[in-house]
Amino acid sequence: MKHIAHTIALAFALATTSAGAFATPINSVENGGFETPAQNGGYSYLNGSVGGWTYGGSSGVAANNSPFNVVNATGAQAAFLQQPGASISQMFNFTKSLFSVSFSAESRNYGGGGNPISVLVDNQLLSFAGLTTFTPGSKTSFTTYTSDLIALSNGNHTLRFIGYGGNGDVTSFIDNVKVNAVPEPLSLSLMGLGMLALGASRRKKANKA
Repeated sequence: MKHIAHTIALAFALATTSAGAFATPINSVENGGFETPAQNGGYSYLNGSVGGWTYGGSSGVAANNSPFNVVNATGAQAAFLQQPGASISQMFNFTKSLFSVSFSAESRNYGGGGNPISVLVDNQLLSFAGLTTFTPGSKTSFTTYTSDLIALSNGNHTLRFIGYGGNGDVTSFIDNVKVNAVPEPLSLSLMGLGMLALGASRRKKANKA
C-alpha cells in the first residue's frame, strides 16, 4: 500500500510540474493590457466594443496615476469594473484542450475599495484556487491570478469579467489578460498518473498470488 501511495504521489508531482512548465499564453486575447484606447493620463467610461473588448455597465479604461486611482498597471493603463453589473468581455479562438486564464488585478484605493469579481468562459465560472468570486487584496499593486485548469473545446469562446458590487463605491482594476494553453505533455503526465497507479496495484496483486 505504501509503495502504491508513493507511486501515485510521484506521478502527481510529475503532472503538477508539467502544468507549470507547459501552460503558456497562446496570445489569442486582443489588447490584453488595455492600452487602447489611449487615455492620455485620464480615464473613460466605455460602452460597447472598443479596442477588442466589449464594455458594459460602469466599466472602462484608466491610466496609471489618473484621478481614478489605478497604480502600477503593466504598461500605462488598466480596465476597471465599478459597481454591480460592470463587465468586460471578448471572443477568442481556442485550438487546444486544457486551458487556464491569467490576469492581474488590483482594488481601487478609494471609496469602498475593491469590487468582487468573477471570470467566465461562455457561461462557465472559472475557479481560482477553488474560489469563483473574489476581491483583489491589494490597493497599491497588481496581483497575478491564474485559474484552475479546465477542458475547452476547439472553436470560438467568450471570456467575461463581471463585477458584483458591494457596499459603497467599489472598483477593481483588470490588466494583463492571457489565455494559457496546456500542450500534450501535461495530458500525457495526467494519463501517466493513472497508468502508474494501475500498474502498481496489479503488481501488488500478482505478488500476493
